[in-house]
Amino acid sequence: MKMPERFCYAYAEDMPSCSVIRKLVEFQNIHSASGTVLRLVAGFPENKRGSGNLQKMIPAVSNMVKAGIAVVMLTDLDAVECAPELVRRWFSIRRAKPKVPDGFLFRIAVREVESWLIADRDALASFLGIPKSNFSADTDSLDNPKVYLLDIIRTKGKRKMHREMLPGRNAQIGPEYNNVLSKFVLNCWNPERAADNSPSLRRALEALKRI
Repeated sequence: MKMPERFCYAYAEDMPSCSVIRKLVEFQNIHSASGTVLRLVAGFPENKRGSGNLQKMIPAVSNMVKAGIAVVMLTDLDAVECAPELVRRWFSIRRAKPKVPDGFLFRIAVREVESWLIADRDALASFLGIPKSNFSADTDSLDNPKVYLLDIIRTKGKRKMHREMLPGRNAQIGPEYNNVLSKFVLNCWNPERAADNSPSLRRALEALKRI
């Protein structure tokens, strides 16, 4: 029997986050409590290149959701105090417990999507060729997961791939940083395994099951 399908649009702030959305949709299609299968619209997820550009989309995307269109959006918490505070700011909601519109799967990586990737310690260690002991098992507590990961690569990495991930002058990341992490996500990263070390990812997976 063919499962009911629901097409959705998806947006993220960088290439690795787009790859994470693809893996999360795969997860939902296996574990959906309703039996509904999500299908990404062709050309999506769309890389909006920065959280500021995502935030500007909130009014338009909220209108899409009100019209019955499913939307997935993934952003980083970054320096905002907590996820509810980011929701209040982005959606202009003043309630103590802000609620995102139904049908809008809006998820926040604490504090950056790198924390979700580092959380799958065994897979990332194997992929990068760096011992697992270098990677935290409490990734949501990292103040700056991107810097944390780059510091590990800088001090422990010895491959050409590692050098190409490191930033040069006036850059935050190296030329191959996004490509390498996206390859890791699509080929090696397991969100269920990673969720054991990341409460924010665990909440995202639970939300996906309820679609």
